[in-house]
Amino acid sequence: MVDENLLQEYSESIRRLKRQCLEAGMSDDEFRKLYFESLKSLDARDTPEAQSRLRFRVKYLVLVIGVLVLLLAAFNSKYMYSTMMCSVQEYIYPGLRLLRRISIPLISLFPSLTDFYHETCLIQNPFFTVVDMDCWPCSSVTSVREVYDPKPVNQQNGAPFIYETDQQLITLDKLQSIYVRNKDYFDKESPSILVNNKYYINPQDMFLSEQMKDEKNFYIWKFNNMNTARLLRQVIPRPKVVPKFGQSTERFIIVDSSQQSFQVPDTECSYSFLLSLSGSRTVDLLPAEECKNQCKTLKVELKETFLLWYNWWYWRPVIQTSAGNTTFIAHIGSYC
Repeated sequence: MVDENLLQEYSESIRRLKRQCLEAGMSDDEFRKLYFESLKSLDARDTPEAQSRLRFRVKYLVLVIGVLVLLLAAFNSKYMYSTMMCSVQEYIYPGLRLLRRISIPLISLFPSLTDFYHETCLIQNPFFTVVDMDCWPCSSVTSVREVYDPKPVNQQNGAPFIYETDQQLITLDKLQSIYVRNKDYFDKESPSILVNNKYYINPQDMFLSEQMKDEKNFYIWKFNNMNTARLLRQVIPRPKVVPKFGQSTERFIIVDSSQQSFQVPDTECSYSFLLSLSGSRTVDLLPAEECKNQCKTLKVELKETFLLWYNWWYWRPVIQTSAGNTTFIAHIGSYC
């Protein structure tokens, strides 16, 4: 029914157009010729060749506009950057608030994601190197010296050294009692312990499981917030070489009963220290990859309550294997 109405309307419009042409002095043959030529032009417009030409013209126009926009942005980059930054500034905090509200359902489903809030580095790049790194601070160092009157690090040079601290011994049993007394804090703030650099367990499995006590493993317990830092400072005071301000909240407690060799975890700040809380081990300070041709490997015996101070930028400490049967417990921190 609709097609018939359209055809009837179309035929009436053609008759009306023909009548106007005849009144204007055009003959029937001329009108018929004009009419068929218009139909041919409509057919030519719908052919694939015509459509491809149209698409090419549209793409060419878009390309030209894109090139002009890029050229305009290149020649006016400073002005556009300053304009954009001024315009965006007032939307940063509202945008962050909106993002926080949007993320609430996701955090509610996966509350463990909040553990990444304090992390300065989520994924470490193992292939990172510094081009043309200046290695003079380690090139002239031939041994690890022992210091008897340590001063804060801003009064020491960059060479590694050791000294005997006033730190009380912390055995595995004492570490367990510290955990039991502050179980709620540790379970909430630092709920993961890395075992043998392979998998994670919670502190309860380590300290309250008889099976884990009998196994020979290597544990790394990481702390990265103020609450646990305050708790640890009660039993592990700030070393003399660390200034009053500047110590990182990131701390590590390592417990090694496997007697195997392992690399000390990388710290947040470049100035790092390794404090032996119980047991003694030999430590090799390997030069960084960029300085291995200019600096030599250093070796030092880290005894109980002794602290090893080093610059992580130039040396990477590795704990060597031990023939003994004692558990080695150490504390790792850093200073910026």
